[in-house]
Order: sequence, then C-alpha cells, then structure tokens
Amino acid sequence: MSNRVSLSPRDLSLLRLLSWTPATSALLKRASVAFDGEPFLDERRVRERLQALGSEGFVRFWPAAHGRGGLQNYYKITPSGFHRLHGTEATQPTRAFFAEVSPSLFDHTFRLAEVIVEVVRASHLERVQVVRFIRENELTLTTASGAVQPDGFFRLLSGGRRFNVAFEIDNSTESLDSLVVNSLRTKLSIYDEYQDTVLRRWLDGGKAWERPRLRVVFLTRSVARAYHILSLTSSLTRNAARRLVYAATHEAFVTDAEPLHSPLFVDHRGSWQSLVELHPTSRHRKTSVFLPQFDRIPTFE
Repeated sequence: MSNRVSLSPRDLSLLRLLSWTPATSALLKRASVAFDGEPFLDERRVRERLQALGSEGFVRFWPAAHGRGGLQNYYKITPSGFHRLHGTEATQPTRAFFAEVSPSLFDHTFRLAEVIVEVVRASHLERVQVVRFIRENELTLTTASGAVQPDGFFRLLSGGRRFNVAFEIDNSTESLDSLVVNSLRTKLSIYDEYQDTVLRRWLDGGKAWERPRLRVVFLTRSVARAYHILSLTSSLTRNAARRLVYAATHEAFVTDAEPLHSPLFVDHRGSWQSLVELHPTSRHRKTSVFLPQFDRIPTFE
C-alpha cells in the first residue's frame, strides 16, 4: 500500500463517510462542515482531494446522470481505503458495496445518501452526537413473525438521551396493502412487533437501563403517500398511543436547516414530531393533520 499521500483528519472523515455511503462531490462538500479540520470551500477542492486519494487507490469513481445536477461523478471507498481507515483486521462490507451502483438501485441509493449526509451535517450543527451508524442491509430486526432490514440506522445522543432512528426510503413503487414478503404492510407489522419485544425485555429487566426509543422514519416522494403510510400504520399498530412511525417527504428533510430538531414529521395520530425531542410531552404549535381511514384511500399511487 502506498504512503505517498499523508491522510489528514479531514481525509479520514471523508473516507469514513464514504465507508457509509457513496457520494458525489456536492454531497461531500455539504457533509464537510462535520469533518475534522476545515470544511471544503468549494467542490473543486473536493474533487482535487478525491483525485489524490484515488491515485493512491483509496477511492474510486464512476460517472452518472444525477437527477439533481446532471452528469457528474460519484465516489466510493475501495477495499484499500476501508482497510486504511479501519485496519486490516476489520470486517469489510460485501463486494457489492465497493462496486458500481446498479442502474435499478441508483435513485434509491442516492436518495439514501442525501439522508445520511443530512444527518451527519445536522448532527454537527445541532450538537447531536452520532453514536452509531449501520449501513443498508447490515441490521436485521427479528421477531417471531419475521425480520426487517432498515435502509439505514442511526443511534444519536443528545442531552444524555439516546435516539434510535431507522430510515426507510419509499419510492412509491409498491402497493400500500400488498401482502408480499417485505411489503410495507409486512414491514410496519414487524417494526411494531419488534418494539413490543424490546419494551417487554426492558420491563422484565426492571427498567434497569434507559427506555428503548425507536423511531421508524419513512421519507416519501409526496405528502399524500406519507399520510397514506401513516394511515396504514394506524390500522396495524397494537398500541394506539405508541409513536413509532414518522413520515415526511424526502425533500422536506434534506432541505431543512435543522432537520433533527424541526417538527417535520407526522406520526400515525396526525401529530407533528421532531426526531430529536428532549421534551416529548411538549406539543409543537402546528395544527394536527387529519389522516384518512386506510380503507378509504387508494392502495397504490
């Protein structure tokens, strides 16, 4: 392995983000406010640094037509870069993680990348600590009825409290009421059952540790789709008082200045919520949303 490039703290932060998700230079510049050292001043400097890291075999790029900015490159960490970051003994992701993104997965991959970058950026600016991140398909929540894998999982820490957030990127490509494996209905049922399980363990353990908090966040293409998912959630939940599932549009989340603290999300009872809420009994000054009954809405959009 070459040592011609001396990796700065900012380089290591950049590689760490690429070990979580592929990203364009625009996304890396946006995330760089949270990097160790100085943020990048512009995309040209990002590309120059990526070129240097690429010449050492730490990153690789591919050109692609990106919906938000036309033709541009996107970057991935290489196995060499991953080992340089985590050490040669670290368990690395699957081979597919380092490969070119399949055209069929491109939109989903980069919508998720935008979300990951936004959490990283906002956590730094809103003084929230990212305690843990788990990549897509690397966390499995298992119940007696089945299992579900979030698109991404963050454990955040603020004010001494932990907030577990599972993100689901919804591209409106499937029926809301499908009964196939991994359908929305199945996912929601398993998430609800999983929360029952972890809360039961907490109660059986005499509440000896912090109450487990899980929020499942669906980011959708439209407000209508978000509300329909919440309506389905309401019809499935075993505990009407539980605020497990939140939904908002993807656009609202990735464009908000403070997406972790802003009340961007609606729960299955129509109440507005924020992801990191230190005072959960408080009510945001926004009019509650009237959600239609699930049996009165179309099951596919």
